[in-house]
Amino acid sequence: MGKATRVSPTLSPVTKRFHPFTSPIHATKALVENRFLVKALVQRTLRTRYRAAGLGYIWMVLEPLLLAVTYWFLFVMLAGNSDELYPVWVLVGVIVWSTFGKSLSGSVTSLSSNAQIIHTAFFPRIVFPFSSTVGNITISLGSALVLIPIILVFETPITVHLIWIPIGIVMAGTLGGSLGLLFAPLNCRIRDVEHLFRFLVRAGFFFSPVMWTAEMALERGALGELALWNPMATPITMVRHGISGHAVNLPPGVVQASLATLSGLLLAGSILFLTREREAVKYL
Repeated sequence: MGKATRVSPTLSPVTKRFHPFTSPIHATKALVENRFLVKALVQRTLRTRYRAAGLGYIWMVLEPLLLAVTYWFLFVMLAGNSDELYPVWVLVGVIVWSTFGKSLSGSVTSLSSNAQIIHTAFFPRIVFPFSSTVGNITISLGSALVLIPIILVFETPITVHLIWIPIGIVMAGTLGGSLGLLFAPLNCRIRDVEHLFRFLVRAGFFFSPVMWTAEMALERGALGELALWNPMATPITMVRHGISGHAVNLPPGVVQASLATLSGLLLAGSILFLTREREAVKYL
């Protein structure tokens, strides 16, 4: 009898390298193919946020409602602000900015916070930042339901411009999630990144139109108009103008610049994430 021929198994990598310019296509394909996993991770995000709360998902609406009452007491009753809708504009700014900030932080930490899952099983890791962003957008859309009674109480016109409310929230969440994609791989190696962005989110609160409006900025002349080129000025103003029943009225080029920033971050983020996450997870 002849000797049996031994066949050496060929090992193949579980991850594939993509050309940088085709990375967005592969990212989209991976998300579509793993949509059920994305859905499960989004549900996990929601359950984690509210599972220990007795009122559960009611807090989505209750929290912003309590904030609205607090702002009304501070700015109308105590400060005597003549604009009775000013507390509403602040509330809108807080909701939209929180969407951006939580999506950014969730995206930056999406790999490091899921290290145990990554070491246990393999699937496209782009699902982690994407599901985190979708989860935070979902929570903010639920919080925006508090705007319905506000619209009815203040009798603001109900127009087609209400569509700006969900568009602005989704835009803010996508901005944050896309920016986080750029730094999620780096955070696997240098955890200072997540702490830095936590500070930047807090600092950015004051440089964005959260406590002030686009109309207030335009009254300050050229310097105020310059402040509206902040990419977050557009989504916040979108939601406010959706409530007031007006078209998004910003200086020429501001909305286009914000959309271009969003598109650029989404493209660059998906490219960098898919080309760097393979090496980055080695540090988890």
